[in-house]
Amino acid sequence: MYRNPIDTLRPPAIGLLVTGCLNAAMGFVTLVSGLTRIAGLTGHETLPHEQSERIGYFLGTIGSYCIAVASLLLAPVIIYAAVQMMKGQKRSLAMIASVLAILPLTSCCCFPVGIAFGIWSLIVLSKPEIKGFFNGEAPRQF
Repeated sequence: MYRNPIDTLRPPAIGLLVTGCLNAAMGFVTLVSGLTRIAGLTGHETLPHEQSERIGYFLGTIGSYCIAVASLLLAPVIIYAAVQMMKGQKRSLAMIASVLAILPLTSCCCFPVGIAFGIWSLIVLSKPEIKGFFNGEAPRQF
């Protein structure tokens, strides 16, 4: 029985789309909350008294902002690749987006979602019939 490759690609592509949207949302929320904290809109914040605790506090804060910026920069790539994957186009970009979704540095909070959909997408994109579809060897029925 013939199954349309687009039907095989659509569910993991939707998962990548959800991952990209979650990454963008979490990155945005993290940056906005950080900016309100820096601007002093959250109230008076007391820093730890110990030097080592203060260093850890600043490193953690800077690290979370870096991850938020990475999420905001990479989320559009994941989203665009997911849309192209749903159309059966740009397999290499879909593979890159799948790997980006798996990496914990693109978004710590969405990492479990990203790893599940990223691995699923890689498995689907590695199937010979899907590779053939992207290479134009299979019929493009919609």
